[in-house]
Amino acid sequence: MEKEKDMLLENGTCPAVGYQSASICVPVTVTPFAEAGVTTTKCCGDPVVTPGIVPCPGVKNGACAFTISQTICVSVPIEFGATAVVGDTYVDCNGATSEDICSGCDFVPQTSPTTPVVPSLVSKL
Repeated sequence: MEKEKDMLLENGTCPAVGYQSASICVPVTVTPFAEAGVTTTKCCGDPVVTPGIVPCPGVKNGACAFTISQTICVSVPIEFGATAVVGDTYVDCNGATSEDICSGCDFVPQTSPTTPVVPSLVSKL
């Protein structure tokens, strides 16, 4: 009777750790932009003043264009993470007995799983 009382007071668990390898994918769109800085205008030579109305050469309301190319590298900090949700519990009952069948079980020392530390983006800002 004393043995049964001690067994009722025990509330043992058998911890297990499962590891899942996963390839994580997230689409990231990098949209480049270019902003013009403050323009500087220099006069080259003296202005030419012509009497009367003389047609102006060029394109009316036109613009001059040129191209500047620059290779850039963009660093985009992304944090990946995961949450774990435990599903329904299933049990396959292997029978009951009054014999001590647990003393034949191998003892597995309990280890604490290490929790990965994910640096926060806030600390990088």
